[in-house]
Amino acid sequence: MNYQLMSNGFLPVSIAKEDRLAYFEALEAYAVGGDLKPFAYMIAELEEKRLDEYLAISSEPAK
Repeated sequence: MNYQLMSNGFLPVSIAKEDRLAYFEALEAYAVGGDLKPFAYMIAELEEKRLDEYLAISSEPAK
């Protein structure tokens, strides 16, 4: 998944231990019902958090 994200210009994301159940449920929603939205929303949210972290770091003044 991270390879696909990075090859398309996104940052890699990691699934926190406390979020793994939601991650597996999102994967199951696709596997059972063909619904990709829960997975896509979860990854988009994680990507947004990573981008916010990156922007916060990049906007810090140089020391």
